[in-house]
Amino acid sequence: MIFYLGEAVLFAALLLTSLQVLRMRSELKRMRAYHAEFQQVFGKTEAALGAIQATVRDLQASGRDVVEELGVRIDAGRRLVSDIKLVCANAEAPGTRTGRKASAA
Repeated sequence: MIFYLGEAVLFAALLLTSLQVLRMRSELKRMRAYHAEFQQVFGKTEAALGAIQATVRDLQASGRDVVEELGVRIDAGRRLVSDIKLVCANAEAPGTRTGRKASAA
């Protein structure tokens, strides 16, 4: 009789173990599916980061070009302003002298 009782306990343990194995097997299948999905997402993320890096490099290069062009134009503007000031000073100077000569006479 004890033999049958021991057999029943072992059978119940085997049954519970089999159920646990089946549950773990289905969980592993689900995890494999998640893993494949994560790999796809990481691949897409890596590609997007590569595109972002290329864009940032292009922006830096074009930004440098813009800064250089602005520098050239600012220098040209400063030269133009100094030329205008020089022309205005030359134009005012003779007029002021003739005005003084006219008032002195």
